[in-house]
Amino acid sequence: MCHVLVIEDEPLIADYVCDLATDAGATSIDVAETPKEAVAMAMARCPAVILSDVKIINGTGPEAVVEIRRQLGPLPVIFITGTPEACEPCDYAAAILAKPIVPHHVVSAFREVAPAAL
Repeated sequence: MCHVLVIEDEPLIADYVCDLATDAGATSIDVAETPKEAVAMAMARCPAVILSDVKIINGTGPEAVVEIRRQLGPLPVIFITGTPEACEPCDYAAAILAKPIVPHHVVSAFREVAPAAL
């Protein structure tokens, strides 16, 4: 089982990222558009991997991820963003991928950090 949290406020991009995560081995996915939603979803069901944009509605992906990791401990995070330079501080990220999305980069990064059961 590999549950994934996607933090992305653009519905078409969120759907695309979900498809890529599924192709890479995700078995279930939650999608959050705001930091508050992301934290609530992570507390309801701990993700094995987080795929996050940086700039989202009402805040940023990194602030959501910092709070999730504060409460749940270290979790693998891949940022997929049009503003990689704005990903500060993101020194804990497994990868910071720039948009436009390159599918094999996302799948490869996901498979590197996903639980060994995949």
